[in-house]
Amino acid sequence: MKLQLYFFLFFIHFIFSQNKQENCTTIFKINALIQDYHCQPKLVDDSLSLYVFNAIIEKLDREKNVFLQAEYDILSKHKYSIDNYILDKKCDFLDEIVIYYRKGLERKLKTIEILEKENIPLTTKDTLFFTKRENNFYKDEKGIKRILKKLITYETLKGVALISKNKDSLKTHFNELSKQAKIKTFDTYKCKILNLLKDEKSFEESIKNTFFKSFCNYFDPHTDYFSYDDKSSFLSNVNSSNSSLGLTFEANENDEIFVSEIIPGGSAFENEKIETGDQILKIKYKENEYSVSCSSIDQISNFITSDNYKELEITFRKKNGEIFNTLIEKKIIKAIENSAYSYVLSQENNFGYIKIPSFYSAENGLNTLSNDVAKEIIKLKEDKIKGLIIDLQFNGGGNVDEAIKLAGMFIDVGPIAVAVDNEKNQTILKDYNRGTIFSEPIIILVNGLSASASELFANALQDYKRAIIIGNPSYGKATMQSIIPVENSNLNKDFINLTIQKFYRITGKSHQATGIIPDIELPYLFEHIVPKESSYKTVLSNDEITTNTRYKIYENDFSAIIESSKNRINTNIYFKKILTINKDIDSFINNKKDRIVLLTFEGVFKEINETSSIFNKVNELSNEKFNFSVEKNTYDIENIPIDSYSEKYSQKQKEEIQSSAIIFEALEILNSLIK
Repeated sequence: MKLQLYFFLFFIHFIFSQNKQENCTTIFKINALIQDYHCQPKLVDDSLSLYVFNAIIEKLDREKNVFLQAEYDILSKHKYSIDNYILDKKCDFLDEIVIYYRKGLERKLKTIEILEKENIPLTTKDTLFFTKRENNFYKDEKGIKRILKKLITYETLKGVALISKNKDSLKTHFNELSKQAKIKTFDTYKCKILNLLKDEKSFEESIKNTFFKSFCNYFDPHTDYFSYDDKSSFLSNVNSSNSSLGLTFEANENDEIFVSEIIPGGSAFENEKIETGDQILKIKYKENEYSVSCSSIDQISNFITSDNYKELEITFRKKNGEIFNTLIEKKIIKAIENSAYSYVLSQENNFGYIKIPSFYSAENGLNTLSNDVAKEIIKLKEDKIKGLIIDLQFNGGGNVDEAIKLAGMFIDVGPIAVAVDNEKNQTILKDYNRGTIFSEPIIILVNGLSASASELFANALQDYKRAIIIGNPSYGKATMQSIIPVENSNLNKDFINLTIQKFYRITGKSHQATGIIPDIELPYLFEHIVPKESSYKTVLSNDEITTNTRYKIYENDFSAIIESSKNRINTNIYFKKILTINKDIDSFINNKKDRIVLLTFEGVFKEINETSSIFNKVNELSNEKFNFSVEKNTYDIENIPIDSYSEKYSQKQKEEIQSSAIIFEALEILNSLIK
């Protein structure tokens, strides 16, 4: 019997040791790929070690209530040695992180269970201090218990405060509501930890992934490690068609997920039980079940978007409380929310409007972004449009080839951009199809979340003076990535999204970390708090190259039009309101960098609703409608069948367009241009 036990333990040890060796071999191969192909590879040295160590600890224990200070001090001996471990293929340091992380989580779970039995009061004189500055780890378990007690009290009171804005009503029913909120808070805290600890393999896998991602992110924010699921989810966002349940979802302030739309033609559409407003409680794949309240949004999103999970059993709860399970198989359907669409906007004249959510591609090469936009322009031309608005706001990029093809549709001939690799080789990116599809005036809309391929496209049309760019400085990502398998094998499960080139404008300048500066800037809600490329610790710097590109600029002088628009914007009441709201937002955020919340219902209710006046102004502004009409193009009206989902989606699009001040200003500019 002892001999059998010995062999069992030996086998388990052998399997774990083998996994650790595989992890070390994988990170060694990842580093080799980065050193060979990254556009600006860095040395594997103490700087890398420090960054990777800090990133791992930050991702595992962001709130500093898992590790004790003494445990962190023990792990800190690895702080400047990870570079040597990688080069020597020795990754035993991960074992120590696994041991102390598991120990910390088990201690945290035990502390929460003790607090639950103590029935902590919700009327206290305690305060909770929020800060963006670096916190220290706690010296002992008492410190962790103290902060967890405060956090659970805060989350419970927050749960009550979010139910309604009617404070008096909440106070009247406080005992009943707080009892339910407290149970929910404790359940959420416990099940999130149990979800992490539920099996050894996934626990170690999550730390391995954290290590791989932290290592890759050191080289730049976009070089990343992808598991197969990560890769599938990423690609689904840049494809015009993908494997889908046929449902769209939305999350509320409590991270509860609800069905927002049921897409015709999808699997869920055929299920008569599912309705909009149904809440998702659980997702089951094969034998593994995941509760939404215990899982991260990313984890749930991965199940929904990845084509690795073809069939899911989902548990829903209806508004009347009825709970039911249903098995849904994913189908390949066109991603409407990710596809380009057009409308005819009328203000004195007819103008075309094309929204491009991303620069998507397709495996069959048919439903690509450039093909779809070409079709939309042909349809719009039937309505005698005299100018075109191309909306790239919130467009995070996608396939660079599609951006090049699209730019070539508006520029007769010439280079679009210059790509540079790690050996300083310059590749001139051109569209080789001569001629243009549209010759009338063009306005391009950008904002702080227009990135990558959308910036490449806008850059080209700005440099050729083919279009006027209006909006806000863009995101500032001038790099190209390629998803590379770590091993050339059918069994490969590891990938790198590797930054292989930086791209430059045809002038040799770059928008990396600075963004495109629009010809006409205008105020934009929340513009100062939009995260940009420059906010990342490992952002690649902006530089300039000397290039021999030859191109002919269009003979367009927009200076008078631009000056006229700027004068209009400066005196526009709507834009003045935006400036006022942005000042309120900036003031609120600056005052909230360090804040103390009184842990009473009054204190938390005030904290939660403090931004209400700002968001009331935002909603009021967002509901304003501008003086122009929005209609489908004639071809779509006469030839495209309408279902209830498409009609509803179209109505939403039209409302968003008509309440956009930037689109209204674009129409004013187009009217001036054609005069």
